[in-house]
Amino acid sequence: MKKLLLSLILGLGLTNYASASHMMGGQITVEHVSGMDYRVVYTAYRDMTGIPIAQVASISFVDSVSGTSFIVPIHYDSLVTVLVPGVEEYVYDSIVTFPNAGTWYISYEECCRNAAILNMSSPASESHHFYSIVLIDSTNSTPVFLNPPIVMAQENVPCYYKPLPFDFDGDSIAWSLDVPLSSNGVPVAGYVLPSSDSLVPFNMDPLTGEITFLPNLLGHFQVSVRVKEYRNGLQIGEITRDMQLIVVQSLNVPAVLMISSNSAPFNGKTYTIAPNAAFSMTVSIFDQDNQGLTLAGRGEAFSLASNPAMLSVVNGASSATATVSWSPNSMQARTAPYVIGLRVSEKLW
Repeated sequence: MKKLLLSLILGLGLTNYASASHMMGGQITVEHVSGMDYRVVYTAYRDMTGIPIAQVASISFVDSVSGTSFIVPIHYDSLVTVLVPGVEEYVYDSIVTFPNAGTWYISYEECCRNAAILNMSSPASESHHFYSIVLIDSTNSTPVFLNPPIVMAQENVPCYYKPLPFDFDGDSIAWSLDVPLSSNGVPVAGYVLPSSDSLVPFNMDPLTGEITFLPNLLGHFQVSVRVKEYRNGLQIGEITRDMQLIVVQSLNVPAVLMISSNSAPFNGKTYTIAPNAAFSMTVSIFDQDNQGLTLAGRGEAFSLASNPAMLSVVNGASSATATVSWSPNSMQARTAPYVIGLRVSEKLW
């Protein structure tokens, strides 16, 4: 009998904020609409204390075979989201009609990076270069990131994060850490991974995509994640996300998490679910500092068009709970896990 694997990623985030430059990162994704029409979305993350972001992003398109190229100016949406106090998310969204099928390199650049970034040689002289490689074949879409980027981490407190890359076409994806890019797609000079305790080095799990580290140095750090897309064993595209991480000093005592479920755990945070079985898992959060707690959940299981998993959340001061409920049917049985992530935020002040 086929069974399903449900993999849970738990993350603890902070919502205080430290000053940075206006560009903190971003990514480009492409979604098929119909025929040769595709929705191109450039998402940018901005420090609200910096200069205003460009109202129009001139996105570049290049066919990797013929060299055919064009540029599309895209305005950002009027609705701007504040991810956490001090950090905004801008979305540039437009329908683009491609002139021909093929593998296209889609990119955008904007200056400049924060001079305070510690894990590259000369950050103030480096730009942000965002790109996506997509197979245009009248059906394909790029993978997407279901989880917003991390912004804050606390010194000497373990940090866990999963960007939750997901492919709606069912193509295989593989993710890894990458080197951030500057002008013309050239890697930034002198890049190293963010500083972490030697016992818990900065790392991305190649199977789950979870990033783990133990911050041991205050300051600003840049992180880049690459997601490769495969079909029938051949790579057909890739996307990247650039994001800025700020390690802060805080007397905050991290919240304590407790997990209960009607299904026996398998391999740590992974559960095996039989088709048509009623699965339930509750995550309870307790905070010794009596601060406000906010839970949010994302993942493929919540995004299914038919019979999705359900998430019920109760937020509050000093405690919060999240319950995941799902009765997957036999058509949803597979060996690859359904990965979900729960993000816990504490309001420090």
